Amino acid sequence: MISFDNVIGVVGASKGNFGFMIFGLILSVILTGALATYLANYIQRHLWIAYVGLVFILLVALQLVIGGLVDLEILSINQQFKKYF
Repeated sequence: MISFDNVIGVVGASKGNFGFMIFGLILSVILTGALATYLANYIQRHLWIAYVGLVFILLVALQLVIGGLVDLEILSINQQFKKYF
C-alpha cells in the first residue's frame, strides 16, 4: 500500500521526531490509498505542485547527505547550523 521510498522520505524528514514520523506515515497511507487517482489527475492539471514537491524532496535529500557527511566527520559545519542537519 505504501511504497518504501515514501517510508524513507517520511522518516528522513522527521529527523527522529517520533510524533512527526507517525503523523507522516499515517498521512502518506491515507493519501496513497484513498486519494491517489484524484491527486495524480490534479497534479497533471497543476504541474507547479510537482515542482514544489520536487524542491522539498531535494531539500530533504541535501539535508540527509550533509548530515551524513557531518556524522562521518568528512564535513564540518558551524555549530549553530547543526540543528538543521
